[in-house]
Amino acid sequence: MSAKRHKPNAPRDAHAAPWDQPQLCPVSGKRMHADEAEANAAAAHRLSEERGPAHLSVYKCQYCGAWHLTSKKSR
Repeated sequence: MSAKRHKPNAPRDAHAAPWDQPQLCPVSGKRMHADEAEANAAAAHRLSEERGPAHLSVYKCQYCGAWHLTSKKSR
């Protein structure tokens, strides 16, 4: 057996969100996607789920500048 030990993880930035929790918009509370392509990929994944929604659209948030998903149809 090896005598080496694992080094403790380096401290993370105190302001960074935990890896397992998505960043949320402070106004809408929706998950923030970095760009339209990422939001479209998330929508496609959700739509492919067996119990997923029937319709999803993406839009750029006027408050946080990130992209969000919505089940509302565009006008």
